[in-house]
Amino acid sequence: MLMCVVSSTSHARSDDSEQPIQISANTAELNDKSGVSIYRGDVVMIQGTTILKGDKITVHTENNAVSRIIAFGDLATYQETTDEGDVVYAESEEMVHNANKNKIELFRQAKITQLGNVIRSEYIRYLTDQGLIDTGTKKDRVNITIIPQSKLFNDDTQ
Repeated sequence: MLMCVVSSTSHARSDDSEQPIQISANTAELNDKSGVSIYRGDVVMIQGTTILKGDKITVHTENNAVSRIIAFGDLATYQETTDEGDVVYAESEEMVHNANKNKIELFRQAKITQLGNVIRSEYIRYLTDQGLIDTGTKKDRVNITIIPQSKLFNDDTQ
């Protein structure tokens, strides 16, 4: 597996997890006893600067706290703004967000984009608190596009 850092200091916004979660969907099934809620139809979840969208999103809670979120879609999408102000965008057919471990796993048609750099694979694991990506499997290839820094920033030294 390939291990790389999206950006040496970028990681998920540190105060997003302290913000309330807003959910919008066509339908919702809430089960307080099991701690599982299922949202279907154009689902949008927003927490601070983090936005998760999917056709179906399942939320698991333990002790009144979100422990795991699973999103499915033609392509489910995830977007966050880091403390540094960079936007990280991810998409895949299935996403599993483990809130306790600050980890998002992307399955099938997985892609993460930050600062124009793109990583594609059938599997990507993103550690949001570290800005670290672990990607690839023994069965598929990893495709990475790295944008030269001179293309990202204006060069005022001319």
